[in-house]
Amino acid sequence: MAALLVAACGSTNTTSSGGGGGNIKTDSAGHVSYGVLSCFTGPLAVLGQAMLQGSQVAQKVINDAGGVLGKPLDLSHADTQCDEADAVPAVHQLLASNNASGIIGPETQEIAAVSPIISAARILTEFQGGSTAFDKNANQYLWRDSPSDSQLGVAMALYAQKKGYKSAALLFSSDIAQQTIPKPIRATWEKFGNTIVSDVTVAPGQTSYRTQVQNIINAHPDVIFTQLDPQTAAVMFQNFKELNNLAIPIVGTDVTSGDDYLKAITYPIAHDHLISVFGTNATGAAADNFAKAFAAQNGPTAQPIAGANYAYDAVISLALAMDKAGTTDGPAVIASMKQVTDPPGTPCDAYADCLKGIKGGSKIKMDGSSGDLIFNQYNNVFGPYGAFQADATTGKEAQVQLLSATDLAAATP
Repeated sequence: MAALLVAACGSTNTTSSGGGGGNIKTDSAGHVSYGVLSCFTGPLAVLGQAMLQGSQVAQKVINDAGGVLGKPLDLSHADTQCDEADAVPAVHQLLASNNASGIIGPETQEIAAVSPIISAARILTEFQGGSTAFDKNANQYLWRDSPSDSQLGVAMALYAQKKGYKSAALLFSSDIAQQTIPKPIRATWEKFGNTIVSDVTVAPGQTSYRTQVQNIINAHPDVIFTQLDPQTAAVMFQNFKELNNLAIPIVGTDVTSGDDYLKAITYPIAHDHLISVFGTNATGAAADNFAKAFAAQNGPTAQPIAGANYAYDAVISLALAMDKAGTTDGPAVIASMKQVTDPPGTPCDAYADCLKGIKGGSKIKMDGSSGDLIFNQYNNVFGPYGAFQADATTGKEAQVQLLSATDLAAATP
């Protein structure tokens, strides 16, 4: 299949950089190409949609500012179906057919199959999954600007602790990507001296969860921690409404802030009964830039899918690292990544401003729209989180509490 795709797409070529002095790998049109690798079909297709959506917003921002290394940025995408077997030909397609010099993705479900391939190709990859197995990553080609589930779990527990809750229920899907979240929640919650009174795992896509919901209600938790796909959540919230009128507060992950999720449970119910916790930017300038760019491309009433801002930051940071390195060569880009994201440096929250600083010889510090983009020794980020509430009419998320990195560090078991 990969061979047929290469023949269909035509040849690729490599050209030399005029400004940076290094080699710039380009596609057949002479553009720098990134690949978006994720699920685009199946029950988790929303993950790929979010990743592509954020990447496309970043692509326009970059091209409006002159491109990457002075060349237009192209995006291509390939469907993994969130499956390791399907991920292998998908990543080969992006590398061989599209001559990708960087990969955005994939998710937790496919990373084990993909990482050896992209490492052998010496391609920097911005992994977008929350797997805790990546917390002490030793692969120099894998970077993650989205939060680990271990950090997210701490933030969710910390918010509930600050609200004064003492007993909690865990309600998560059996999907492998969601099963890494309950453990850090439980560990943090119990560190606070609180109790887990119910731990329920459900199979997604059922028509009723009344038995599981009644079991949770009977345990009398003060709060419910959850992450479910939108379709499952719609049924679950309806069952809670029928059985106890949604009397128990619900704290969710970044997934529960997505417009698809909010529409599934309805904006008014989300406003009244759900708080979503995810990474935030304390200053808000980079997040505002993302929101403006998204609105310009998708319309003023459209809302980004949950996780789109992480993909946006991934594309911007990867482009800036290449601008700094003067090449698309993997090892050189890796060496430049922290030079554009980590302090010290002049803060910048827009690609054009960051690029101007690089060209002017300044050490820059890119601010992320999804949070403070500072990579640690394992190529993971850690920054402040926020608790957000959806507007009852528009679904737009508003921050109701900031969870500082200092407070999160103190809360971490």
